[in-house]
Amino acid sequence: MKLDRYFYSMSAGMFLLLTFWGFHAFYLHGKPAFGDSIDPRMFVLDSIHGTVMSCWVVLFLIQSLLIGAGNRRLHMKLGWAALAIAPVLAISSVLTAFRSVQSSPDDPLFFAFPYHRFMLVMFTEIALYTAFLIAGLITRKRPAIHRSMMLFASLSILSGSTARIPALYPLFSEVGWRGLFGPIFAIGAVLLVIRFFLTRRLDRPFALGYTAMVVVYILASQLAFTETWNRIAMAMLKGSHIT
Repeated sequence: MKLDRYFYSMSAGMFLLLTFWGFHAFYLHGKPAFGDSIDPRMFVLDSIHGTVMSCWVVLFLIQSLLIGAGNRRLHMKLGWAALAIAPVLAISSVLTAFRSVQSSPDDPLFFAFPYHRFMLVMFTEIALYTAFLIAGLITRKRPAIHRSMMLFASLSILSGSTARIPALYPLFSEVGWRGLFGPIFAIGAVLLVIRFFLTRRLDRPFALGYTAMVVVYILASQLAFTETWNRIAMAMLKGSHIT
């Protein structure tokens, strides 16, 4: 069997390991990666968000294993579970991003982003995940495109896990987009190179997905510091503690 058959299974397995590594404090103790406890006002929402996020990563692994095992029929049937998970994931992500900023006692820095500015980055992650997912569903009968889009739907939200792994900071940074997205950019680049050596050609859908992810995230990181976004964020948070 060709090793290429298991490329996506191995990728999904790595995503699951990184997800557990980043959120092990929550999984094992119900606590955030940094800090003593989760704000009681956020606990239910964080739990829902964390559960569906984990379900998505597990689903991606199962689907990849089914294709690796040649069980395309079950893969296609189980794929509809994405329609149940994805809306909850997207909605809970938006609510978690907004309410976490709104409920913060001040405007803390996250990778050198003032939290109200970082909100744009969080919204962008949700939007990019949704875009990749829709592209994957539309192209479900075109495997070469479908599998790349589903991989990037998963990779595009993995920064929530890698950002909570301090061991990665020395390799990248603790500030700006390099620290926040550097790990997933590096993972995507390595996977692109591996895919090239496995197939002996450039996987264009994969390369386009990777390029789109990099460009969108760097652009969003820059726009987060503009006065235009500042005004929008202030309007959205009107009435909260942030001024």
